[in-house]
Amino acid sequence: MVSNQRSAKPVCKKIPFQIEIFTISFLFFSMLASVLFAQDISENTADSLKQQLLQLREQIKRLEQKQAQAELQQLKQQAWQQASSTDEKPEPKSFKSGQRSLQALNPEISVTGDAYLQGVLNEDGFSEAHRSGAYFRVIGLHIQSNLDPFSLTKIALEVTPEGIELGEAYVTWPNVLKNISLTAGKFRQQFGVLNRWHAHGLDQFEFPLALTTILGEEGLNQIGFSAEWLMPAWWAHASALTMQVTNGQNDHLFAGSLFSFPAVLAHLKNYYDVNPATYLEIGITGMVGENNLRGFQDGQRIDEKQRLTRLAGLDVTLLWEPLNKAHYHSFLWRSELYYADKQLPLNQNISALGGYSYAEFRFNEWLHAGLRLDYTQPFTIDNDGKYIYQVVPYITWWQSHWVRLRLQYNYSDGNVPLQTRHLIRLQLTWAAGPHKHERY
Repeated sequence: MVSNQRSAKPVCKKIPFQIEIFTISFLFFSMLASVLFAQDISENTADSLKQQLLQLREQIKRLEQKQAQAELQQLKQQAWQQASSTDEKPEPKSFKSGQRSLQALNPEISVTGDAYLQGVLNEDGFSEAHRSGAYFRVIGLHIQSNLDPFSLTKIALEVTPEGIELGEAYVTWPNVLKNISLTAGKFRQQFGVLNRWHAHGLDQFEFPLALTTILGEEGLNQIGFSAEWLMPAWWAHASALTMQVTNGQNDHLFAGSLFSFPAVLAHLKNYYDVNPATYLEIGITGMVGENNLRGFQDGQRIDEKQRLTRLAGLDVTLLWEPLNKAHYHSFLWRSELYYADKQLPLNQNISALGGYSYAEFRFNEWLHAGLRLDYTQPFTIDNDGKYIYQVVPYITWWQSHWVRLRLQYNYSDGNVPLQTRHLIRLQLTWAAGPHKHERY
């Protein structure tokens, strides 16, 4: 193949060499003829011609060597080019359809389960509100997905033996304005701390007695809008203001199914770094909404005079987690106060005050123990001097990040009729999915 490539090369490059050979040969034969046929040439002239002839022969030899080297170099260059073209592999072409990956569009789905054994510690083994036995509380289906670069959604469905209930479903724009996020949909409201959490994420089996007594069994979970502003650090290391406007559909505090719009909530949270291992968080909450009925009920039009429900709350959280040992040791103290004033027909009203406080210590990565104290006035008219309190010790063992067991004892007392005084529960919760025991 190399010889074919050489023959294909133009011969014009050899013309200078041929001219030189022809010229030198011509001179050589001319001089030789002069020597042979010139009779009168002298001895000195013959020697000179002989010397010139030797020089011409030497020059011809050098030219031949130069031409041979040039041809060898040309052959090497052609061989190198041929080897290079053989070793190079063409780059594979990549074809892109321009379509989005369907797998990336799939939402993140987590499932939580909550079941428990319950014992009523009296001679009957039951009361009006509780009875001993095994129970399945809820299967929680939690869906989360980024909708686009600007917003995300969270959906929580609760499956119980009684049916399916929508827990939360909302869309959040994390940065609709600088340091401001916006949420729209159905969500648990930011009244204090615990009202925002789901039951499976609580530090105890149930919500505190004051929360369920004053805010209702399900707490505040309504439909509307929420805006959170991460404020400048004016008086704390960090502060956040949450404003929420929702339907007054909580039938314990507001108008229920004949809700009045709006019910307005404001929550101010202040964060302080006490030291590198400890932080303090203080929150203040206020809320107001109408509870008078306006609309149609059983085919009858109802238009009651305006009545208001006013709520106030205070929450304090202190958390100590030693540096480099936060997964093995910690101490948490959290307390909240709730106050409600609900206007009723005939110039009556309900005013109730309640709160809780609990402390929890982590002994190691898997074992936690704590004690909660509850106190509340009953949510009734003329409740002055009436109260209920609870003492709730508990211990929690995390088998892993996915499985948790909790043993809890409730002792209730007060000066109002009690349904259950001694109650013990063994709770099992488990989770599957990327978010596991997410509180909200």
